[in-house]
Parts: sequence; C-alpha cells; structure tokens
Amino acid sequence: MKRYYTLNNNIDWYSVILKLNPKAYTLLDNNKGDYTFAWGIENFIQQKKYSKHLLNRFQKQNSCAYIFGYTGFDAKNSFFKDLESKNTDKTNLDESIFYIPKHVIIQKNGTLVYYGDEEGYHSLFDLTAVKQTKSHHKSILKLEIETSKKEYLAATSIVKKHLQNGNIYEMNYCINFSKNNIDLDILSTFLKLKDKTKAPFSSLFRFNNTVILSGSPERFFLKHDSQIVSQPIKGTSARGNTIAKDELLKQKLLDNQKEISENIMIVDLVRNDLSKIAKKNSVAVSELCKLYSFETVHQLISTVNARIDSETSFESILENLFPMGSMTGAPKLKSLQYIEALESFKRNIYSGAVGCITPNNNMDFNVVIRSIVYNSEIKKLSVSVGSAITIHSELDKEYEECLLKLKAVQGSITKR
Repeated sequence: MKRYYTLNNNIDWYSVILKLNPKAYTLLDNNKGDYTFAWGIENFIQQKKYSKHLLNRFQKQNSCAYIFGYTGFDAKNSFFKDLESKNTDKTNLDESIFYIPKHVIIQKNGTLVYYGDEEGYHSLFDLTAVKQTKSHHKSILKLEIETSKKEYLAATSIVKKHLQNGNIYEMNYCINFSKNNIDLDILSTFLKLKDKTKAPFSSLFRFNNTVILSGSPERFFLKHDSQIVSQPIKGTSARGNTIAKDELLKQKLLDNQKEISENIMIVDLVRNDLSKIAKKNSVAVSELCKLYSFETVHQLISTVNARIDSETSFESILENLFPMGSMTGAPKLKSLQYIEALESFKRNIYSGAVGCITPNNNMDFNVVIRSIVYNSEIKKLSVSVGSAITIHSELDKEYEECLLKLKAVQGSITKR
C-alpha cells in the first residue's frame, strides 16, 4: 500500500537518474525552488494519435494515483472538429504519454517526502546525494534551420493579410530548428538549460525514447482543489548588458502598446475558455501585463483565476482550455487553421503541456516552450520557437524575437 514517508537522507532527482538510469522519469519545478520528481512505471497510456476518451478513462481508473505525462499540441484535433495535422512530424514521437510511477519524491520548503510503498522507501536508503556537475562534453553551436528568414517573412506576410482582413486578431507563428545523429547528454543539457533560463516551470521528462527538456517560463494551468489559475505570456524583450540598459528595456516593454495588446487579447481568450468550466461570476484577472524578468528575457505575464468543481477532470479542463491561447491566437479555431496552413512542421510536443495529476485531483502543467524535444532512438533533436503576429507587428523584429528565444536553448545543447 502506498503512502507518504518523510526522508531524512539527501536523496534527490539527479542522484536517482545518475545511479538508477530509469527508463521513465519526470522532474517538475514548481516556481518556488521546490520540485516533484517521479520514476519507474506501474501503468501507462501511450498514444501515437491522441484520444481524449482513452485519457479520461485512464484517469478514472487510476484516480488515487500520481499521474505524470504530456499532451502534445496536435491533440487539438480531438477537440476541434475538422482540424488535422498534415505537416511533417520532425521527431516521430507520440502525441501523448501519461504514466503512473512507482516512486515519487516531493521537495517542499526544504522537506523531502517520498510517496510509494514500504519496499520502495527502504530501497532509497542505499542512495545518497551526488553533486550535480556540468559535463565537459562539447556543446553544439548551431542547429539546422528548417524555415529560412525569407520563408518566414513570406508566411507572416500572409498572416498580416488575414489580420488586415479581420479574419483573426493575433496569431502565433512558429519555426523549427533541428539536429540529426546526435547522442544528447540529457542531464548536462538540462542542467545548462536550467542555469541559462532560470525558468520557474522547467521540466525534464523521459519515457523510453521520448525526451523533453524544458526551460519553460509559462504555466498553462494550476488546479488546486476548486481553484484554477492560468498565466499566459505575451510580450518579450531582451535583457540589457548593464543595469541602466536593462531598466530602459523594461520600461520600453511596459510602454509598448503592441506587446500589451497582444497580452490583453490572449487574456480575453483565456477568460472565455475558463468561463466554460468556471462557477458563475468567478473568473477574474489578478495580474494584467505584469513584467517578469528571467535570465535572458523580460516578459509580460497575466494571471487569470476562476473557481471550478473540485472533481473536474484533467480531460474536461483540456477540452476547454487546450491548446493554450498564448500559442495559438485569437479567435482560436481560425488561428489553428492558419497555423496548419502556413507553418512548415508538425508541432507535436512543442506548444503542448507537461505536468502532473495528484491523487486528490490537483494538477499543474506548464507550456512546452523554450524546450528541446529529443528522440533517443533515432537520435533526432528538435527546437521550435515562435512569436505572436498582430496588425502592428514588424516582421523583421518578430523574426529576431524568435532567434532571441532560441539562443539560451541552443546554447545548452550538449552531446556526449
């Protein structure tokens, strides 16, 4: 029988991966320096093509367990009639994987707690903490771009025409970078990515050959009892190389009406999405266009809250909120149709969500951005970036924003 045990030794996620090399593990940062880490497989659902009904059944059958996993962007086809993904899949990975781990460690406020059975608890006594070290392996300096700047400008010019015609108000357009035949040093790459981004919702997910290394600054949603929170990001600026320059760039972002309008449009979309599952008159915006500073960028983040039924399933939340508005545009359906028509790759895991469902039906999922997706079987690596195109967008600057977002991720990639 599984229960919670307090841990007195210094076991941590890095030690488990290094010493046990499990086939499945997930590390989730929770925005406060704490984390949840799981490893081992008791049960799982692996979907090449996402089915919302299968996932819903899986959660119901395992309602008293921790469930970790991801849903990729192309699961959208299950929620929107007549949508499909015809673009090339660059990584050949499943659209969704969820699993019940054998072991869970939770670090909160400096306390380590283990969730599992007694045998699993005693097996940890032989594990001691190992100092996290960065590899001296060679970093890759350049990824292969799959959409040239010329192609980017041509596609986003079409987006601008749709904006001018009033077909959409905003659309997130993305491009992909890749590398073939790479033996990725997963731990070293993730440690570098965490160090370079200092991202509050970073995550490391592995299930056999599927690997996701995320330095995500964005929370898709957090559900705690009957409260749900979504925190869309729209509005990006580079950091300055001096304090004075950094302060100037902060103020420019706060005064940038184009970036602010981007954010507000998505906030309206999130408010509308949440209203479909929220209790009457409970949707509220607690932060609007608040500036947050990360290691390489400043960003505008809004926080939208609502009250929902505490028994609301993950699938029900996904059906009404997914894909997240910050990665689609407004209106959502029309933006998704144009994304499929204009982008040159199948997003799959990118723009999806990685997270956890707890035994008491609480949930926390990030947005898979600033991320590396890796197929360890075919040794194929993919990094995607994008930005929101609005009527006021200067397309050359939007392209530069994509490269800015790529920089920290690309600089983290380390091969064995």
